[in-house]
Amino acid sequence: MLKKVIGTFGSRIFCTLIAFGIVLINSHEFGAQGVGTIGLFILGLTIIQNLTSFVGGPSLVYMLPRHNAFQLIFLSYGFNVLISIIGTFLLFIFRLIPYEYVWHLLLVSIFFSFYYVHSLFILAIEKIKIYNVLAVLQIIFQLGLMLILLYFFNIKNVASYIYAYLLSYVLMAVISIPYVWKNIKITNLKNSFSLLKQMLTYGFAIQIANFAQLLNYRLSYYIIEFCSGRKALGVFDLGTKLSEAVWILPKSMATVQYARISNSKENKIYAKKLTLAFLKLVFVFSLIATFLLVLIPASWIAFIFSAEFFEVKQILYVLAFGIILFSCNTIISHYFSSFGLYKINTYASIIGLIITAGIGLALIPVFISMPYMDVLMSIAGITTLSYTVSFTYTFFKFIKDAKVKVRDLKITSNDLSILTNEIKKILRHKQ
Repeated sequence: MLKKVIGTFGSRIFCTLIAFGIVLINSHEFGAQGVGTIGLFILGLTIIQNLTSFVGGPSLVYMLPRHNAFQLIFLSYGFNVLISIIGTFLLFIFRLIPYEYVWHLLLVSIFFSFYYVHSLFILAIEKIKIYNVLAVLQIIFQLGLMLILLYFFNIKNVASYIYAYLLSYVLMAVISIPYVWKNIKITNLKNSFSLLKQMLTYGFAIQIANFAQLLNYRLSYYIIEFCSGRKALGVFDLGTKLSEAVWILPKSMATVQYARISNSKENKIYAKKLTLAFLKLVFVFSLIATFLLVLIPASWIAFIFSAEFFEVKQILYVLAFGIILFSCNTIISHYFSSFGLYKINTYASIIGLIITAGIGLALIPVFISMPYMDVLMSIAGITTLSYTVSFTYTFFKFIKDAKVKVRDLKITSNDLSILTNEIKKILRHKQ
């Protein structure tokens, strides 16, 4: 089990390093304007992906051990294609995506959703090594294809990124097929409508929280573009990408935590012990990583990413506290998801969204007349406030649900031992 955590963490580090290289290329080749365009494109894809995940999303990890796998996958495919079409059309109508990349977004969303369903199936059967390898392959393909388009075919614009992103997910959707379908027995679709209703019920409970959380930390993108333009959005996008790199370990541990607790037959004692151990480690890691991040001189950022991004350092200062709390919240929210207590995560996300939307939208008339950096700093402050309130809500709910005592929160020398020995002894699983 420890190897799974380390393997997942290692693959995320590798993927983050490759992604960092892609960001470097983007910033130098396309500038802040191009980075802003890419940010809007990826945001559009993320919105659609959240909508497709109402069926065939994270709820698959919970449902696959309990229902007909063939029907679950079949229904997920169909729903994903339908929602990808509808979602792309709506984003186009409301002018929320770059007009020139509408068809690209539709294709990416379809193939991305296929691969996402496959990866969740692999996660559900706890083939963590394969799950990690596929994630690494995707980012390698993306980088390789982008370099070819940029420097061999001389496509010196954002299209080279978009095409590479699309082709990488086409490849991954195809490559991941055997790992899924060799474990599925084809059956009829009897009672599939009833199953679809269950998938929507579970999926809605999970995804309404995820969708609210997405809007919570990305609604600001639309506010920034409207008030300050796409170049300002590019600066803010880089700031968020750098700060969110701190989430590598929390997301890696949460991935394993969710799968293990979901398959532990609802053992609350184990879930509490595992969650607390993960939470303490994540807090210490996030605190150190964020501290190191804000120590990076602004001149270094300008040298690495180009002079247009010199002011990113100021954004990192304001986001720092919120990033630490959100890292911890990742572990706590997966505790609730593992037991199907999705309403708690939903309420936390909605509370955060109310803060972001309420304050952000109300200040638009003020933002329009402000210098763009004042707008970006204000948005970063609103984001941190939102993260703080969401974390506070879920943290106290966790204390109540898991019956956590104050002494349980104390970091001791035994925490690492508990983290390793208990996982090895109780839930060792041969891959």
